[in-house]
Amino acid sequence: MPERIPLNDPDLQPDDASRNSRRDEWEFELLEAEAALRRLARREIVQRYVIKWVAVITGVVVIVGMAGILWHLVHAVFWGPFIFTGPAFSVAMIVTPILSITTITVTLFVGAFRKFEEKDLEIASNGIAGVASIARGG
Repeated sequence: MPERIPLNDPDLQPDDASRNSRRDEWEFELLEAEAALRRLARREIVQRYVIKWVAVITGVVVIVGMAGILWHLVHAVFWGPFIFTGPAFSVAMIVTPILSITTITVTLFVGAFRKFEEKDLEIASNGIAGVASIARGG
């Protein structure tokens, strides 16, 4: 029977170079993982910032576009004191672009700045239905 039993676990050998190299590799991998996590966190922040700006720019484009459509429709139908359409159409022609401007802009801003939830769709649809019934006079 041998008196000296060899150590099978290299971690039990304190002066072994392989133990130090393994620890260095683990620390390097840990530092790489932390750096990747930081890069992903920065990327997420930049992505949120870009999405918010895209929503703002899209909202502004929608407002300007609908205002242009409203201006064109009003000037195509109203010529000074003369109105070339019925009263219901002239009111709807002014109210509809304003409602669409408001709806699209609010929806974009809620989605970009607060994120959508399931109840938001219900609230938006109820609000649109309420405004539509008020616009119809009911």
